[in-house]
Amino acid sequence: MIPDSLKTYYENILASVQDGIVVISKEQIITTFNPAIEEMSGISSSHVVGKSLESVFPSESRLLELTGKTINTGITYSDSDFQIMRRWDRKIFPISLVISPFSDREGNIAGAVLVLRDMTRTKELEENLRKADRLASLGTLAAGMAHEIKNPLGGLRGAAQLLQEEIKSEKYREYTGVIIKETDRINSIVENLLTLSNPKPLKLKPLNIHKVLENILLLEEKILKKIKITIVRDFDPSLPSLLIDEGQITQVFLNIVKNAADAMKKGGELTLITKIFYDYIVIEEGGRPQTKMGLVEVTDTGEGFGEDALSNLFTPFFSTKSKGTGLGLAISHKIINEHKGRIKIQNRTDRKGASVQVFLPIAGIKF
Repeated sequence: MIPDSLKTYYENILASVQDGIVVISKEQIITTFNPAIEEMSGISSSHVVGKSLESVFPSESRLLELTGKTINTGITYSDSDFQIMRRWDRKIFPISLVISPFSDREGNIAGAVLVLRDMTRTKELEENLRKADRLASLGTLAAGMAHEIKNPLGGLRGAAQLLQEEIKSEKYREYTGVIIKETDRINSIVENLLTLSNPKPLKLKPLNIHKVLENILLLEEKILKKIKITIVRDFDPSLPSLLIDEGQITQVFLNIVKNAADAMKKGGELTLITKIFYDYIVIEEGGRPQTKMGLVEVTDTGEGFGEDALSNLFTPFFSTKSKGTGLGLAISHKIINEHKGRIKIQNRTDRKGASVQVFLPIAGIKF
C-alpha cells in the first residue's frame, strides 16, 4: 500500500510533466493517465483509468501492436514520426512515442509506460524552415534574373510609348496600351521578386496594432461595403504594443484582408481578433521559447481551402486566384519571419471559411 503523501508526490510530478504519460498493467489496463495526455487526446482520466488500452484507443492499431510487443518482449520501442487522433475534433496530429516496460520486485514485466509528446509545434517549425529555404533559393535566383529582365523591359515599355504617340489609329493605339499595361505588370512581379531576395531593413518600434488595423480597414471600407462584407472587430484593449515595422506589417495585413475579401465575392463576415497568446512557441531553430506573444487573427466566411492549397499557400507563384501572382503570401511569410513572428493559415472548425493567425513579438520582451 502506497502512503497517501507519497502518492500525492508522484501525482504532482506527473501533473507537471508536459509530455503525455500513460501507465498500463501487464494486462494493458490503464492505471495512470496524466493531465498532458488528457489535453492531447481530449479524454478525461476519470473515464479511462481501470479500462483497457484497446477500449480507449480502438482505432490506434499501431499503438496497440507496439505496446503488446513491449510487454511480451521487454523491448523499448520508439517512433519520432507517429500520429494519433484527438477524440473531440477527430483531428490527426503528430507525436513522438516511446513505450518502455517496467518490472516488479522479482524482475518480471509488470506493465509498460507510454510517453507521448505533441510534435505539432515542432512540425510547424520544420515546415517554416523548409519554406524559408525555398524562399531563400528563389531569392538568389530572383536577384540574378531581375536585373536581366528589368533592362529590356524598360526598353520595351519605352518603345511602346513612342509607338503609341506616332500611331493615329485608335485601334492600334489600344494594342500599344495593352503592351504598356502588361509590361508594367511584369515589372511589378519582378519588383516583388526583388523584395524576396533583398528585403528592406526593418524599422522596428513599439506600435498599437489596433491603429494599424483600423487604417487598413479605412482603406478597404468602401470596397468591403460594396460587396456586402460586414466587418467585426474583437480587439483586446489590454494587448500591449507590438514591436513591428509599420509599413511592412501594413503590407502583410492589407494582403490578408484583400485575400479574405476575394474569398467572399457574394458577401460575408470579416472578423479581426486581437489578444495576448500564451503558449510554448519556438519561432526559429535554436531560438528561445516564447510564452507570450501578440496574436492577430483574421477570419472570413468563404469556402476555405483544400488540403493541397493549404500546404502550398506560402509557395511562390502558387495562387488560388485566376489572376493572382502567388507572391503576396510568400512575401508576407518572409516579413513575419523577419519580425521573429509566425503566420499560420487554416480552415475554420466552427463554420465555413479560413483563418489567418499572425503571431508578433510584444515590445519589451527579449528573444
